[in-house]
Amino acid sequence: MKKKTIGWILLGLVVFGAVSFASYHIYQEKMIQSEKANKEMLNKRLTELYEDQQSGYFKPDISSATFDDLATEVKNQRGDSRTLEDIAQAKQNFEIQIRLNDLFERDVLNGLDLSAHPVLKEPKENQIQTVKEQLKESSAKEKEWGQDIAMLLSIAETQSKDFSSAENDVENLVNKGSDLTLSDYLTGVKTLAVLPDGKFKQQLLDKLAPVKNQLANENANFATQIQQSDASMENAKKNYQERQAKVLAERNKELTVLKKELMKKQETYDSYKDALESLEDSKKEESSRKEAEDSRSHDSDSHTSSESSDSNSSEEAEDD
Repeated sequence: MKKKTIGWILLGLVVFGAVSFASYHIYQEKMIQSEKANKEMLNKRLTELYEDQQSGYFKPDISSATFDDLATEVKNQRGDSRTLEDIAQAKQNFEIQIRLNDLFERDVLNGLDLSAHPVLKEPKENQIQTVKEQLKESSAKEKEWGQDIAMLLSIAETQSKDFSSAENDVENLVNKGSDLTLSDYLTGVKTLAVLPDGKFKQQLLDKLAPVKNQLANENANFATQIQQSDASMENAKKNYQERQAKVLAERNKELTVLKKELMKKQETYDSYKDALESLEDSKKEESSRKEAEDSRSHDSDSHTSSESSDSNSSEEAEDD
């Protein structure tokens, strides 16, 4: 084989290797950029499940399934394991909120909204302790969301103890039967008085009604004192609820301020987004315009070149 041929073969191999290496490098760069963009997109999806991720408040009216769906999407796209961990932790925190809400007759925390009058379904000291333990392990326990959860759990604990005390007192009054005195009744209903209005309190009142009627029927004076006791109960309940509502009202004011701040941030973000989109559109229009001009210029050059070629051909024919 001639040296010249060998040289060309070697040169071809070198060029092929260089092109292959460059192509692989470009492919790797594209893969890295694609993975980075994908990770940013998935992290953004997680962020969108929060009203405010920094303070820990979730969007209202989402469910645990929302986090499961996002985790499945991350797995399908071979997303970053850290993203999966963040989703799992967020889901755990969200489920703490679900368990908290399940303790009460109505949701006490939904998005950035706190219930002004939380009412426990029934005495649930074990469940309350379970949620407290879960909150201790939460990554968001020090955030504002975690502090609100702790505050609501404290309210739940207080109500649970009051519910249990009232339930025991009502049981004792009912069990006394004919031995029940007015003094027993007036003392026993004090714990019932402070309970917030709700299904559990109504159950106790219904259970106590026969005892109350029995005493009222025995003596007209008893009936008057029972009425006075009922009025006293109403005042005690009002004071109890006002103390509780005051704490929640102050916190709701703070959350209202946070809502306004988040709205301003969103408006600013939307404004920047619109500006960027407008800029991108302008760039695309400019690029399209230049491409069109280049195309027209190329067509014009081609046409001129063709005319010149035809002219030269004619002149050569005449010379012949």
